[in-house]
Amino acid sequence: MMERARVIFLLLLLVGCALLVAGCTTPRMGDTHNTTVVIQSYNTWADQQVSYSKQVSSTLNQIGNTLNEYNHETANDPSDPGTLQGDVASDGQAINQWGSASTTLGSATNSFSSDTASLSFGNDTETSRLTGLLLQEMKIYSIDMKNAQQHFVDYNRDLSGYLSEKDPDYRDDSLRMAAMDAKSQALLSISDGDNALSNITATAKILQQEQ
Repeated sequence: MMERARVIFLLLLLVGCALLVAGCTTPRMGDTHNTTVVIQSYNTWADQQVSYSKQVSSTLNQIGNTLNEYNHETANDPSDPGTLQGDVASDGQAINQWGSASTTLGSATNSFSSDTASLSFGNDTETSRLTGLLLQEMKIYSIDMKNAQQHFVDYNRDLSGYLSEKDPDYRDDSLRMAAMDAKSQALLSISDGDNALSNITATAKILQQEQ
């Protein structure tokens, strides 16, 4: 009986050790799962950012073409201002589409926030920190690009007002100056957005290494 009791005790001890070891490895598996969820949610955001970037690029190219046309007109004999006014109006529509794309990108940022907020990182403070940093950088990027879009709204409004006078000799030059200043501010905001996007990419790469 003593021998049998000793065998049972050893078996229970082994089972207990196995459970203890399993308990030690579970957080690591959980950490890996959490990191995978974060990366997957980030990839969804990144896909939306690519679509957003295409809209921004298209808008900037269109504005650039209109500016080239405007510069050509001012350097030569003025042509029919109606064509240029129409192009500026078309630019305004493209800028509004940029704003709509910003709303969609904001929804992707909110989804990333909700996807990661429910995760329990436990002792994995580094993944938790990187996830929070990634969300913060996404928000900064969105703010920078929304600022750029708003500056272009101002630019388009002022340039449209400037061109509303058909006779170039009677145009309000303060509106032209305001439009050019707004464009400069927009380009600075885009530069800030590019820096934020670089930070996002760098943080995501570090998180990828945690998997």
